[in-house]
Formats: sequence, structure tokens, C-alpha cells
Amino acid sequence: MPAAFTMGAQSYSFRKFNLQHSITCLKNLGLDAMEFCGAHFPADATHREFANVKAALEAARVKVPCYGVEGFSADAAANRNKFEFAKALGIGVLTADPSPDSFENLDALCAEFGVKIAIHNHGPKARYDKVDDTLKAVQDHSASIGACVDTGHSIRSGEKPHEVIKVLGSRVISLHLKDWKLGGPEKIIGEGDMDLVAVARELKAINFAGPIMMEYEESPENPVPDMRKGLENWRRAVEQA
Repeated sequence: MPAAFTMGAQSYSFRKFNLQHSITCLKNLGLDAMEFCGAHFPADATHREFANVKAALEAARVKVPCYGVEGFSADAAANRNKFEFAKALGIGVLTADPSPDSFENLDALCAEFGVKIAIHNHGPKARYDKVDDTLKAVQDHSASIGACVDTGHSIRSGEKPHEVIKVLGSRVISLHLKDWKLGGPEKIIGEGDMDLVAVARELKAINFAGPIMMEYEESPENPVPDMRKGLENWRRAVEQA
């Protein structure tokens, strides 16, 4: 796998487990990067458990390149609190579902903190459903505001993930890598409708260097075996791309 690809897992895959067990799952996949979400700890550096969380991650040598999905609104103080959390934990990307009235404030916060906002598409009827929804939202805004392409939700929305990546181009900040059958269930990565080789090829074409987080919502009591198969499929696709 190219060194430029930071590969990890989304902690929602391990939502049935506590923080330490989720780290064990990550290590069992041979990975050392995790995008955590509120299922394991909140986006709040003032929370009473924050110091313990940070210490546990440092002890396990787990990198946290991104965190989310988090909502952002016109509440500038609430938005700032999340950026301060990102800075305190060394997070470079906040995966987000921002409201339209938040963007002016997010432009300023991205510049101040050096943290990017990656808009997460969440499938049919979501605020950011189709790729055009994200493109329209980021138009005329900071280059630090872009997309977290959720490949599974792209399929659910009737779009092909590799085409979404191509259209977004430099606005692709991160990925939630998961697979789906259109009109059907989530599948192991490489066993659904996603063209893995085409996705890897498009990422290389745009010189993508952001985090790729595997996410798997099936088999929540024991997701690691299926995720391991998906990771092997992805690595083969990267080699072929």
C-alpha cells in the first residue's frame, strides 16, 4: 500500500466495545490509526475523562488523524470547542455534518487551527446525499473544507464511489471505506457494488494523501474477521490500481 495512504478504522465499527477493547480490535487488524466517534468519547477536551483517553491512546500508540461525525451550526462557541478538542488530541480532520449557516465560522476556524472539515455524505434523504450537495456547499469556501467520501453511502445514493472521488477531486479530504449492495445490505469490502480498483485508481489520480478509515456496521459483536477480509481485498485492489 502506498505510504501516502493512512489506513485505519472508524471506531463505530467497534461500538459494542469500550475504548480499550476497540484498540485491541484495531491492533488485531494490524492497524494503528483510528477515527473515533462519540461512541467511545466525546469531542470535548474539557470532559473529565479526556486526560485518561489521551493517555490510553498514547500508551497504545494509536494515531487519531480524524474524528466524527460531528454536527456544526451557527453556534460559534460550540464549534470552537470542537476545534480546541481536535488541537488537544492532534486531530487534523473533523468529519462533519455542518448546517448551511455554519460555513463562514468554519472557514475562520479552519484557518485559525489548521484543522480541516470533511463533509460526510450519509445516504438518501440526508443533508449531504449526492455529490452535488457537497460541491454546492463548499463552493466559494476554504480549501480546508471538503469531503469525507463514505463509499457505502454513495452506493446507497445510487452513485459510484470512484466517480464521486473524481468529481470532488482536491476536495476529497478523507474516506469512510465501506461496501454496499444497491438496494440491499452492507457487505464486506470487496463483496458489494464498489469497484475497489477504480476507487484506488482515482485516489492515486488526485494524489490523495488523507486518511482512509474502514467502517463496518455488520457483525457488531465480532466485526474483526469480516474487516480483515475487506482489508485484504482493498490491499489487493491498491496493488492492481
